[in-house]
Amino acid sequence: MSEARAAMDHFQRLPDTPDEFIREKVAVDRMLSCERSLLYVGGAGSCAGCGEASALRMLMAQLGWTVGRENIGLVAATGCNTVYSSTYPYNPFMVPWTNSLFENATAMAMGVRKRWDQRGWQDKALWVIGGDGALFDIGFGSLSRMLASGLNIKVLVLDTQVYSNTGGQASTASYTGQAAKMSPHGKVQKGKLEARKEIATIAMMHPDTYVAQTTAAHTNHFYRVISEAQSFDGPALVVTYTTCQPEHGEGQPLREGRLALRQGGQPGRLPDLRPLGGTLRQAFRSGRNADRGDPRRPRAQPRHLEDPAGAGGSVAGRRLSLLQAAPDGDTERACYQE
Repeated sequence: MSEARAAMDHFQRLPDTPDEFIREKVAVDRMLSCERSLLYVGGAGSCAGCGEASALRMLMAQLGWTVGRENIGLVAATGCNTVYSSTYPYNPFMVPWTNSLFENATAMAMGVRKRWDQRGWQDKALWVIGGDGALFDIGFGSLSRMLASGLNIKVLVLDTQVYSNTGGQASTASYTGQAAKMSPHGKVQKGKLEARKEIATIAMMHPDTYVAQTTAAHTNHFYRVISEAQSFDGPALVVTYTTCQPEHGEGQPLREGRLALRQGGQPGRLPDLRPLGGTLRQAFRSGRNADRGDPRRPRAQPRHLEDPAGAGGSVAGRRLSLLQAAPDGDTERACYQE
């Protein structure tokens, strides 16, 4: 402990990285500016290799870089993110932060936003962070209400594709055939019978809403998505795939994130739903899904997305994927117009 404390003391005494060494075009370089970007200093309470902690650190770095720490507020839905980041009296966020229940973080954010607007704080950034339970399931109705409100609130979905905080249970973010750790009963593991809820697809049905999917493994794309969501004048939803080590059994979140996009498990399109003259049909253009006959389909899949025995074909191949990743890794914009 004394060695760790000495190392941290040394780190804190180091000066900030000079601006001349921070390249504007390389998004990851903003991590070098500790004063502006190091606004999340936690993560040690999370599991080793936790994808959520990486996503949160990157979120705060981008917001700190673009709007400044004095203009950021967070509403955290109960879940893994509050367990490892808010053990009283400690909190790793260097910005105003509050915690609500699983189901009403977005409703609470609506109240905060309206009060801020009354005080003339329209330019302050307000973000909601939550996982599968908070935003896919028990808090889904509240999320839809917020998206329909038109209020300037942003939401980051930490999509682990399972209920992580309760030990690994299937959620509506889980895939067909997926056998979560605490879900099987008896000797036969049949896996989840329902299809995954595509929350980004549903969010696209709310007019004047910014929607995107990304992963922390695609650094530049992640930073760009957060930047565009923040600059959008209205509600925004960013779904980021985050590995759950106890559930997925993997210790390489970057590898998992890249595989999730490549094989269609977490498509990485960047749909821009601002009404710029496009049509709903244009928003649905996505090309083919990856399947067994598609040369874009890689030979390997993340372990938790492998096709279960007897399920018949690739899970990714059977999914309706609105936002399919392009073969060259590029992104495409789509516009929504009523």
